[in-house]
Amino acid sequence: MHKILSYLYAKYRACFWLSCFDSPRPGMLRGWRRWCWLAMQRKAGRFIEPSVQFWCDTMPDEHFVLGSAVYLDRGAIVWIGTEENPSSSIALGARVYVGPYSFLGSCHTLTIGEETMIGANAYITTVNHGTQRKDIPYSQQGYEGDDVAIGKNVWIGAHVTVLPGVTIGDHAIIGAGAVVTKNVPSGETWVGVPARRTGCAS
Repeated sequence: MHKILSYLYAKYRACFWLSCFDSPRPGMLRGWRRWCWLAMQRKAGRFIEPSVQFWCDTMPDEHFVLGSAVYLDRGAIVWIGTEENPSSSIALGARVYVGPYSFLGSCHTLTIGEETMIGANAYITTVNHGTQRKDIPYSQQGYEGDDVAIGKNVWIGAHVTVLPGVTIGDHAIIGAGAVVTKNVPSGETWVGVPARRTGCAS
């Protein structure tokens, strides 16, 4: 553990000017605390690239549950809106892979089952901006949405968007570029915008 911490600290000091130590988000996991947390995850057998970004108003351990051998690839973003909802959480099962530059965001509960693969640039969120009122900007109407649940051994292709309130069953496949707006049953393959089961008429 000491060798890992020494290595990470040296790397952190070498890139200090690039760090988010002075981030305007005061609660964000950043700086030396960030490197210690990454080292703890590596020791536990989880592989999180140093370029992964965490946006959370508290330390993520209470709200970001990781199974064994989880891998978050470079540039992925994890956003947990604890300020908007203190019970917000994201849970990744064992051996989940999150591809480069993907986004996982939750103001509710986002769960991803074990062995699931998520391709590059995927966007999975439990949240939308409120749009009910027209007398004030959408940006000032807060958030709305619902839980998202993704089952075990699901393959989500590159550039897929999964919208709030969706459940994707075990062993499902979501084709690249699809926009998932409703529940996907177990074992089915869905493609398109909006996503439909393959073989269905447009």
